[in-house]
Amino acid sequence: MKKILVLMFVVVGLYAQMLNIDDFSTDVFSKISKKPVSIKLDLMVEGRYVEDESFKIIDALNIVIGSFYLEDLMTSKGKEMLKNAIKSYTSSKYSIDIDNIYMQKLQSLPNTQEIIDALKKEGMCVK
Repeated sequence: MKKILVLMFVVVGLYAQMLNIDDFSTDVFSKISKKPVSIKLDLMVEGRYVEDESFKIIDALNIVIGSFYLEDLMTSKGKEMLKNAIKSYTSSKYSIDIDNIYMQKLQSLPNTQEIIDALKKEGMCVK
């Protein structure tokens, strides 16, 4: 019985692929500033045929991430909700089964205009 289970996991594992999505950049809205904020994201997606369907997965990521606020994405709960939303959307829209999503990096990029305004306020930047 053990041999059969191990054999099943090995066979299923052979069909799994990994897709690396590096330096994915997009804008999401902030609840606080009510302005778009740039974020950068690195993901690893594991599942069947994910490399072949990478363009669909990136499309789904673009669509799904737009429904989240920056402050929500920065929490553990928000990150898990994003992963589940991507899995659900790709499954229903494109019939792609994603086994796991591993978030390698999620960072908020500084808004250039906010940096310039802060420097002006400190007197370090002249028009």
